[in-house]
Amino acid sequence: MIRARNEGAMKFLLYAAAILSVVNGAGCATIGTAPATAPVAFEAPSDLPDAARLDVALIEFDPDLPPEGSTIPEGVYPEIREAEAKLLPVQLKHTLEKTGQWGTVSVLPVEPIGSDVTVTATILQSDGHELELLVQVKDASGRSWLKQKYRSEAALGSYGSGRRSLDPHQAMYNTIANAMVEARSKLDAKQLEAISTISELQFAARLAPEAFDGYLATDEDGRVEIVRLPALDDPMLERIAEVRLRDEMFVDTMGIHYQNYAAKLESNYWHWREASSVEIFAKQALRREQIARGAASALTLAAIGLSGAFLATPEAIVAAVAGAAILQQQVQIIHSLEQQRQMHEEGLHELAESFQAEVQPVVVDLDSTTVRLTGTATAQYEEWQRLLRDVYQAENAVIADVYMMPRQPTEESWVGDNTLPMVPSRKNVERR
Repeated sequence: MIRARNEGAMKFLLYAAAILSVVNGAGCATIGTAPATAPVAFEAPSDLPDAARLDVALIEFDPDLPPEGSTIPEGVYPEIREAEAKLLPVQLKHTLEKTGQWGTVSVLPVEPIGSDVTVTATILQSDGHELELLVQVKDASGRSWLKQKYRSEAALGSYGSGRRSLDPHQAMYNTIANAMVEARSKLDAKQLEAISTISELQFAARLAPEAFDGYLATDEDGRVEIVRLPALDDPMLERIAEVRLRDEMFVDTMGIHYQNYAAKLESNYWHWREASSVEIFAKQALRREQIARGAASALTLAAIGLSGAFLATPEAIVAAVAGAAILQQQVQIIHSLEQQRQMHEEGLHELAESFQAEVQPVVVDLDSTTVRLTGTATAQYEEWQRLLRDVYQAENAVIADVYMMPRQPTEESWVGDNTLPMVPSRKNVERR
């Protein structure tokens, strides 16, 4: 009788071992070792009409942090999110620019008035391994192009040496770029022309609301339509075109701020994501190991109930001790990975804080005076908008130049290499 129970117990354990081996094998299959690859972003055809090359404004992403004083969810690092709010739009900007599908692509701290296409996004998840964004795109007419969640997972090994040329989440950025092209393809030439005209009239109305009142109308759904157009030879339009050229120069300086910031944080941010991603993979492996061993223990206890003779054999004791040692080793590895991630996090935090502290002053030369804009990127941009209105309303005031102030200015270096060159309008003004 006892022998029969022992044979039944052994068969039960062998069956359980087979199940556990399948479970472990399936779990490991979900961890890829190949680097992340990105689908090709749609490049602009050679015959893409000028009307389709709309300007795009990328606004600093929303870090989606809880209110101050609230509990921070596990896996959310506020300082990193704040940095990513500025870093991620720069990555998307590079993606859009490389396609050649658009006019000028800019990164701005706040949403401007008079942009052809505006892109906003909320960071829902970002831990190095997983990145999820809620992206919204609309045009100057208030038409929504897309509102979609995009999610990307970095494969194990994506941050390995020699792979810095390809962001592990580049596939997601390409997908967003392609979605924007597809949304634009649904608009005809007349609608595309209307978007550019509306954005120009919105910019004009911001400078001279009284003069340009009544050219546009907004319905209850927020859609903007053209009611009438100013005369082509209207001198006010020529004046506004001149002011807008200077606005574009200022936007260029903002782009330099963001680009410098991204370059400064690139190395630390990469290593933080790498450490965080490896830590996540290690924790997932540990959880699978714990589940598997927990299941094995449960099955073993069930078998023990079938056979008292199987109780506390030397082989069982050795296996239990070995399993405990493996789990302890894995816990120590994860602890070491956490320390590495925290080290990179601290370095990244220090660099991220410097963005607000080190935004270089912008110097604006007027006809008879010089205006120096200081403070955060948002403060400078808002002050610039006020200055534009003042300049337009002043009869003879003209902005002669816009340039970034050197970190240690001297009389010789205030202009020179720090002067932004005059740029042609990003719009084909004559076409309008």
